[in-house]
Amino acid sequence: MISRNETAIPDLVTDIRTNQLSQDLTDDELKLISTFSEEISVQAGQVVLEAGQMQHAFYLIKTGTLDVVENGSKLISPKSQRVAGDFVGVLETTDTPLDTIIAIEPSILIKINVNKLFARNRYQSLQIKLLKKLVKQLNGDQELTKFQTKRYHFLGTLTIYLLCVLSLYTLSLGALKGIVLNSGVSTYVDIVLIGCFAYVMYLLMKKSKLSFETFGVSFKNWQKHVKESIMLTMPILLFFFVLKLALINLIPAFDDIPLFNPGAVLEGVGFSYSVFIGMVSIYILFSIVQEFIARAGLQSTLVEFLPNTKRKLWISIIVSNLLFAMAHSHIGTLFALVTFVPGLYWGWLFARQRSLVGVCVSHMLIGVWVIFILGFTQFIQ
Repeated sequence: MISRNETAIPDLVTDIRTNQLSQDLTDDELKLISTFSEEISVQAGQVVLEAGQMQHAFYLIKTGTLDVVENGSKLISPKSQRVAGDFVGVLETTDTPLDTIIAIEPSILIKINVNKLFARNRYQSLQIKLLKKLVKQLNGDQELTKFQTKRYHFLGTLTIYLLCVLSLYTLSLGALKGIVLNSGVSTYVDIVLIGCFAYVMYLLMKKSKLSFETFGVSFKNWQKHVKESIMLTMPILLFFFVLKLALINLIPAFDDIPLFNPGAVLEGVGFSYSVFIGMVSIYILFSIVQEFIARAGLQSTLVEFLPNTKRKLWISIIVSNLLFAMAHSHIGTLFALVTFVPGLYWGWLFARQRSLVGVCVSHMLIGVWVIFILGFTQFIQ
């Protein structure tokens, strides 16, 4: 329910002057507007203006936040917000509001009675100014709608691409598992799969016509990101060191396993420094491509295009990691689950830095340390 607040005209003039509506208006015009105005309070979730209804009024936002919801639907993401200092409204010459305006928190508004103001021809100069301001705002909303339509179109395209790729992967999963089982290694399968995923993501990014920096593909502030990444990753490296030490000392079945075991990754093949260095090099390259897919391709796209909610970031991180972990199912369910856990940390780090540089460095450090130095692969094979 809208409640009216008793406010003196001088106070209303002061409040109107702080609003962007007051730009280009004279003091006399502000005082005139205040005589047709009143202060009201609205509660969270309350509709201020509803699409399709004749409500000729201007609302200046003194405190609070309002959502502009396209077509009056409360189920879709708001296309824009109005905060303190903004205004919303409709005039007789624009017929009806194009969008529904909803308060998302308790807000104080100044309502200008447009019917009374526009009923007198002597205020024609002020009427023209107000009309121009509203038309300018509506044009801005229309451009924003066009931009958001393109964004949702891109999200739809991404969904179709992902469904196609994942469907093909699922259909060929049996054959992929057979190849891994017969060859004893998954490297060849991984190269093909990661290459295909990366190419699809690259095409989507180009198709979006957004800058690659939007997806986190940027070297901006790379030195800062690298330093921060190393500092944040060191405790994780220490954790895995302590974990393996505990496994060796507390579980009798593991007491003959060396703490540092580079040969574990080549078990059954035979250790060779040249092969070992080659595998480390391939892994480092893979880690960059993997982060390009999971973080730049999936996570950043979901963050960019999902509806604005408090949980949007973590939904994006979890969903992108689930999709990427699923792409490791040909190696084994346990391995797929293992790839999911560190992905949560890398997703958080990517969201913090908005750059692939730091998260790639972290991925390299953790992967080389855990897989190639500590030899944790022997626990998940």
